[in-house]
Amino acid sequence: MILKSLSTGCLAVALALPAGASPSVPQGSYTIAMSDSVTAKAVKVLTSGNGTCRQLPSAYQIDCYRQFYRRAAAELSRYPDYKDGRKALKMVESTLNAALKQYRDRSAAPLRSGGQTFKAIKPEGLSPAAEAFRRARADAVTILLRSQGPIKVHYERIAAVVDSAKVIIRSGLMTLRRFI
Repeated sequence: MILKSLSTGCLAVALALPAGASPSVPQGSYTIAMSDSVTAKAVKVLTSGNGTCRQLPSAYQIDCYRQFYRRAAAELSRYPDYKDGRKALKMVESTLNAALKQYRDRSAAPLRSGGQTFKAIKPEGLSPAAEAFRRARADAVTILLRSQGPIKVHYERIAAVVDSAKVIIRSGLMTLRRFI
């Protein structure tokens, strides 16, 4: 009798689930996964951002990087396993957003490039904004590299791209200093 009730209960649970659903798989807008493809998407966005932003005039680079870090964080937002990675990238984006708000050059026209619009920062704000970006990237790399478990390999790939931006920013500042 107990066995019959138990099997009937399991059948009722199975019939109550949508087709193809499993009671152990969470339903909703989140997908649980650590995968090379998810990591590759974030890496691709950041790499593309490094290339795009590097080609812009220095005054527009902070906003450019801000937008690409926001996009990379958005790539990770649907995957709870990438929570710390998303937070690290959002931290960089927030730092750049604060620098843009503090040093925005409202007299400079926005720059349109590749279907995007970038805001300028004042010349006197370039160095402090670049320094804030450097610190935020260093903090993000630290967060990413301190991760443990299977996600570590994925975060190392993201950290390598985040860390590679320092060369780009330094070269941009050196170019800028020649003009000042």
